[in-house]
Amino acid sequence: MLGHTPGDDFYLANYEDAVKYFHALASSSDRMKMFTVGKSSQGRDIEVGVISSPQNLARLDEYKKTARQLATSTDLNDEQAHKLARDSKVIVHIDGGLHSSEVAGGQHSIALAYKLLSAKNDPEIDAILDNVILVLWPTLNPDGQDMVVSWYRQNLGTKYEVAPMPSLYQDYVGHDNNRDGFMLNMKEEQVVVRTELEYSPVIFYCQHQTAPFPARIWIPPFADPISSNVSPYVRSWLNVIGTNMAAYLDQHNMPGAIHESRFDNWYGGFTDWAGVFRNEISFFTETALYRYATPRFYTVDEFPKEYQDLRALTMYTTPWEGGWWRLRDAVDYMVAGSMSVLDLAAKNREALLYNRYQAARDNIHRTEPPFAYVISDRQADVPEAGLLAEKMIDNGLDVYQSKSGFRANGIEYPAGSWVIPMDQPYSAMAKELFERQVYPAAATGATAAGAHLPYDITGWTLPLQMGVSVDAVSDPLTQEQRVLLTKIDQVKLPEAQTIGEGSIFAVSHKPNASFQWVNAALAQGGSVAMSSDAIKTSEGMEQGAFVVSGLSRSAVAGLTSKFSIGAVSMPAAPAHAIPIKKARIGLYRPWSPSIDEGWTRWILENYNYDTKSIYNADMRSAGLRNRYDVIIIPDMNRNQLMDGFHKGTIPGQYAGGIEQEGLNNLREFVRAGGTLVAFNQAASSLIPLMSLPVRNVLEGLGSDKFYCAGALLRVETEHPEMPINYGVPASPVVMFERGPAFETLPGFKGAVLAKYPKQTDALESGMILHPEVLQDKDAALELVYGRGRILLFGFKPQHRAQAHGTYRYLFNALYLYDNPPMPSDPPSAKPAPATTTVANSSTIASETSTGRRQGTATAAQP
Repeated sequence: MLGHTPGDDFYLANYEDAVKYFHALASSSDRMKMFTVGKSSQGRDIEVGVISSPQNLARLDEYKKTARQLATSTDLNDEQAHKLARDSKVIVHIDGGLHSSEVAGGQHSIALAYKLLSAKNDPEIDAILDNVILVLWPTLNPDGQDMVVSWYRQNLGTKYEVAPMPSLYQDYVGHDNNRDGFMLNMKEEQVVVRTELEYSPVIFYCQHQTAPFPARIWIPPFADPISSNVSPYVRSWLNVIGTNMAAYLDQHNMPGAIHESRFDNWYGGFTDWAGVFRNEISFFTETALYRYATPRFYTVDEFPKEYQDLRALTMYTTPWEGGWWRLRDAVDYMVAGSMSVLDLAAKNREALLYNRYQAARDNIHRTEPPFAYVISDRQADVPEAGLLAEKMIDNGLDVYQSKSGFRANGIEYPAGSWVIPMDQPYSAMAKELFERQVYPAAATGATAAGAHLPYDITGWTLPLQMGVSVDAVSDPLTQEQRVLLTKIDQVKLPEAQTIGEGSIFAVSHKPNASFQWVNAALAQGGSVAMSSDAIKTSEGMEQGAFVVSGLSRSAVAGLTSKFSIGAVSMPAAPAHAIPIKKARIGLYRPWSPSIDEGWTRWILENYNYDTKSIYNADMRSAGLRNRYDVIIIPDMNRNQLMDGFHKGTIPGQYAGGIEQEGLNNLREFVRAGGTLVAFNQAASSLIPLMSLPVRNVLEGLGSDKFYCAGALLRVETEHPEMPINYGVPASPVVMFERGPAFETLPGFKGAVLAKYPKQTDALESGMILHPEVLQDKDAALELVYGRGRILLFGFKPQHRAQAHGTYRYLFNALYLYDNPPMPSDPPSAKPAPATTTVANSSTIASETSTGRRQGTATAAQP
């Protein structure tokens, strides 16, 4: 049917091929049924094949119900659970991966399905089919598989055969589709979690392809650290599965399996890991990959020196000796890994099912605080509070709403507050997301060597990220408290009202949904301003409140109801207000794809900003100011911004970055009155590129001097009277992820927007080495540049669409308005030595040609 065998050199099946093949198998076999479980971001049907014996498939609904009952410990005691575990079947999830450039996973799914359905009188497979119900996903990312396969096919046989794809392989987030495991922003991750809650698999196995070279496959156990919120049953089974897989691979003459290495699972948001907080044995493996379906020959002298002696190690017991590595090899290793998991599940069916019950039972009968979490519906951003409660429901937790009189911790909460009791089966998920992460000091190693340092986010506490106040309940809930709680299936926000008399309306600047409100008002022809004086809003007296006119009261009431943001009407507009208009927004979208660009694009679309993507050719085209009012440069390093893909490695139209011509155009854009916004490493890159009188104090520091892979840090707001800071709290929490921290130098004209605390550690959640380096340093700046301005954020205010509490930094920059006089903050540091601050020759030449004085990056601005 395919015309090829999955794994053939130079051939990749796409998602449509896989689904067509699955349907053909299901139509010719009584061991497989097909189900559609949702839609992808591009609208494709997401389908799964359920494989088991005909007898098990005939009772699939019954087994799903039993799996759910054991997973939630519903109406069971130990004896009843033992009986159900003995009599039921174990459900296992296996998929073809979600990182679509890791191409073997989708091919493996086809091969695995064929192997299980074509076998006859095979004792191993017969035992699997009798004891296991396999939910097999061709892939978790159908759109991405089709994108990658299409790209490979069009370049096959050319010099660009193994060229990287010039776009994200998920419309918005690319590789970060495996960082959306609890926030569930993307449709694909929503579908995965809904399906997991429906089927209640005991094991969740996801295929990846980034094995530490020269190993051929990375498998559990994971490297430390691991969250203590993971059930001990799950932790133990992860180790058993890994060591069993190693033995299975050895038995089938497949050398090169390695354990631990650099892969930890500390971050709680991996899609293929978040299920552990619902007591699933969730994990991944990483099989070796060259590029696409093109083979590669390796010799031992290409190995890292420490592996060239081919010596066996405790966690690398059967070293690979080199040779050809083909897609077929990767597919075979993946199929073997999947077979080892299915074989283990068949042999340990009863124990796995009973342990799943035990994990849920133990959570329900917890004896240590917190015993509940309470999210009040009376806070600065009520829609965000409701969204946080909704995320808990989406993740399978029971959420309740309080009635009048509910008290906890000596506090009486308003009726309608959301309560999450911790005596429920998936309570570990709430604890993992609500508590502050404390990264184990021992995990960094005595010398803090890079090999011991985390590679992903170390702190992600959702209430801190979202700017929502959540209280942990320190005492067990009493019956008197429980009668004041009502379980809800979805969050209904408090009814917002339009109060007062008059045709002018004040709307709070504090809730994120207010920006949706304002954008809708502008779209309907209304006029909007920001009050320079404190005026009354539904959230109290507030400087910077939105002032709306030109809409009927009924139109305002409609917006109030739609976005759950109240309005206060008044007979006349405040005396001092700053009118705003929609801005023409451009978002730089490099051909060397930026995940941060994708996240930013998704957020702006969801908040109804009219944003256009600016590609390299657009950036190198003069007259940017005629087309845009605001340009956003998302997080990316200098090379990605300036150089992009090297010429000769990719078809010519995708090669290069903005280059010097684009940089010159950016300068002219700002000088002519435009606003340039830069996040994180892009902000750091612009300092020398645009000769800004600013220094990144973290530049060049090794991990022994400073290190932060990603943590939540507290900053202090400076100049709350500035429009860019309207609605921002006095001490917000920001996501710092390998970003810069600033000092301003002589010649600086502008203002500091946020600083790290002077005397205290900024860390709120996660891990940071040598936090003292950040003390009293600048976290965000606004600079005057010609007639325009540059906003430098040393963090990501829209991080992974999780950092809702700092969205206002971005949104406030996306309107046209006349800035009030800029405060003039003095420089915070002396000029850096000339040897480290001199601009490169191309920058000096450019600045000279525009009449600015020659010299270093500390030159005065126009």
